[in-house]
Amino acid sequence: MPAACSSRMCCYEEVWQSGEACCPPGWTQFGSRCFAFYIQAKTWIDAETFCQTAGGNLASIHSAEEHTFLKDYINQVSGTYKNAWIGGTDAVKEGTWMWTDGSKFNYKIWNVEQPDNIGGAEICLEMNFLGNNWNDRPCSTPLSFVCSKKCVCNSNPPS
Repeated sequence: MPAACSSRMCCYEEVWQSGEACCPPGWTQFGSRCFAFYIQAKTWIDAETFCQTAGGNLASIHSAEEHTFLKDYINQVSGTYKNAWIGGTDAVKEGTWMWTDGSKFNYKIWNVEQPDNIGGAEICLEMNFLGNNWNDRPCSTPLSFVCSKKCVCNSNPPS
């Protein structure tokens, strides 16, 4: 690690080095992002709006490690693997899932027989369906939710 980073959290070339936390109070770091779980139930759009107000979006998930981290984080905060909104939607085109943060939808872990779009109205993504994986659900359902945002560097990148 460069000497300039020895006691601070530094980012350079999208790589984070351990040190001082880069997330605001109430948020938890995993990789280069910060996550916050909110137990109060909101509709998917209200949850996304809330996350945007906090400087992020509903969480996107890009690996099995991130998925496991978030499941465990929700369990730690709530005492259960609580259903929670994350930022996936296929509202633009049925069956084509996208993340609200604009990142690539490059990982998925659907529960058995999901997504199924029951009634033609399930266009939003929840995690921990039946305490397990992902499910499509009507966006009007009030659920807890997970926000994410990028870590903020506390110092300039090393030269």
